[in-house]
Amino acid sequence: MQLRQLSGSALAFGLCFPIPSCALAQTASTRPAHTEADIPEVVISDERSKDSTRITPGAQKLIDVPGALGDPVAAVFSLPGVVYANGEFGEPAVRGSSPNDNLYMVDFLPAGYVFHTFLSSVFSENIIQDFQLYPAAFGPQYCNATGAVFDISLRAPKNQPWSAVLDVSMLRSGVFFEGGLTDHTAAYLSMRKSMIHLFVSKNKEKDGVRVEEAPQDDDYQFKYAWNIDESQGLTFAANGASDLVAAQFGATSDVAQISPDYVGNARIHDSFWNRSLIWDYNGNTGSTLKVGVGQMRRDTTLAWGDSYFNNQFLKRSLGRLQYDQALGSWHTLHVGTELSRNTLGIAYDQILFVCNEFDPTCQDTRRGRIAATQEIGENSRAVWLSDSWNISEDIDLDLGAQYQSNTYTREHFIEPRAALTWRPANRWTLSLKAGQYNRFPDTNTILPGMGNPALESPRATHFAAGLKHQLDRGWSWNAEFYYKDLRDLPLALDAGQPDAARLYSNDVRGRAYGIDLLLDKQRVDRWYGWLSLSLAKSERTNERTGVTRDYHLDTPLIVNWVMNYRFTPRIDGGLRLTLRSGQATTPIIGIKENPDFPGLVQPVYGEPFSTRLPFYSRLDLRLKREFLVRGYQSAIILDIINALNIRNLEGRALDYKRSRVGGSLYLKDTVGAGVFPALTFRITF
Repeated sequence: MQLRQLSGSALAFGLCFPIPSCALAQTASTRPAHTEADIPEVVISDERSKDSTRITPGAQKLIDVPGALGDPVAAVFSLPGVVYANGEFGEPAVRGSSPNDNLYMVDFLPAGYVFHTFLSSVFSENIIQDFQLYPAAFGPQYCNATGAVFDISLRAPKNQPWSAVLDVSMLRSGVFFEGGLTDHTAAYLSMRKSMIHLFVSKNKEKDGVRVEEAPQDDDYQFKYAWNIDESQGLTFAANGASDLVAAQFGATSDVAQISPDYVGNARIHDSFWNRSLIWDYNGNTGSTLKVGVGQMRRDTTLAWGDSYFNNQFLKRSLGRLQYDQALGSWHTLHVGTELSRNTLGIAYDQILFVCNEFDPTCQDTRRGRIAATQEIGENSRAVWLSDSWNISEDIDLDLGAQYQSNTYTREHFIEPRAALTWRPANRWTLSLKAGQYNRFPDTNTILPGMGNPALESPRATHFAAGLKHQLDRGWSWNAEFYYKDLRDLPLALDAGQPDAARLYSNDVRGRAYGIDLLLDKQRVDRWYGWLSLSLAKSERTNERTGVTRDYHLDTPLIVNWVMNYRFTPRIDGGLRLTLRSGQATTPIIGIKENPDFPGLVQPVYGEPFSTRLPFYSRLDLRLKREFLVRGYQSAIILDIINALNIRNLEGRALDYKRSRVGGSLYLKDTVGAGVFPALTFRITF
């Protein structure tokens, strides 16, 4: 189970459309040691560091990406095939899949949530050790995902004299403590708090909306490591985060023009905590064993309008195991399992809308007010087995399969996966990968009362073929073609369907295909960077009507140019230029009377997702200057977001008030934020 994050930027959207719900059974599994076969999947890749207390060069490059504000997870939007789910916000959508199709792993266990309201991750750059993105055709050790896998490793504490790092910024400030406790134990603690709410005026009304609580968030990470001996270690971790935003919608707001019963105070509060214990063992016969147990709880409360609310909690108890055994010099066997117990509690009083991301609008699907209190238990399990076979010095073959089941949908899956790596010549690598995948349905589509409990899990088949060439002086290029066949996706049933009472059915199919090209330059002198080009197509088909349309996140062209230059040993600067096709959108061609609220109007839509917003572009800059303050290592970091002040068009919506008063169609545009500088001061004691 996993509660899906409610974005603060989507607050007004959530008031007008279906309230986002949690999703059950988001299970995952560990990955084996990094192998040559993984290289084509990782856009910025390097061998995982043997020193788990140090950040890998690949993760450090992501931390330094301009516009990411030192956040390697947020820097994923500079990688090929990755786009925002909504304008300049929203969780990542990767290679034509839905953001809900992604899996997030953190230190061997699935994450509570990864992104704050405005897309910074919950992880301080002080604790990141490694970050890997697998955009398609990943191995059998990952389950319950049909899109992409984000594998995040937090570094181990350093056994050193205690030190502290203080970060002060107008966006987010924090403190980090680290040091040794005994000869064999060490710990660190990171605590951060957003500052943006201090610069937002409260109780100031604009367009009928008054800010009650400006968006704010906080997070913490604690890790304790005990090196029992040379072959084994024990790690305890505790982490958590929260997000809060509140506003009041008045009678003149757009929300009131859509649904007057939504007028009033609105509030979102999202939080989670997680505790885990992990044992690592390295045998002297080529074997490794990793065992982890954890508990997590996530709470999301949402209230708005005429006493509407949607409150959810998710509790998870989890046990995971991964065993790797070398069988001579040619084979390595990987075996793993995961067992989880999930409890979802939900209480709601809201309007039922029957729609999903494949529908251009939800307002027309209003079914009436519903209220209930439910608590659902679900057990899931997964077992995977694979063999890494070094056929020759130039050919590697990974063959495996995964078994997965859960007690809610009562489904069982056996899914084969394979990867072939061939080095036909010096510095050339060819890879071929394929696999079958599934994930648990989104909870709002399967909960009794608001969904169809008999709905089946979405499934996918992935294919990928890549070619990489290593050049001199740190240069390399690679290209990867991919194809995703998506099936059993949910179809929202309109009131005219004979089985409309089911609310949802598995009658949407999709496909996504494209090619990602990357020219990469490692830092062997003063600079490094990469230039990526993604050409893609993503579409969905209503199998009841046979109609095929572009997926609303279909992005045919994405270009990213990232460069970092070291001017002196203490001064670094960089840029990130992003260009991409405008988001698919549904044109508004007229207005009609709102059947639920006489005197108000609704938009009349044209062909769904048949037009596009203008081309998107953004330039981000970053400059870092290190120096000493009374002997203490310090730094000033200047980030300039959208340095060219380009106001990208994010959407075009109905101007409800003008259209109602004037009796004809009026539209208004939503544009992204302009130039935004952010200054950070850092000092280490």
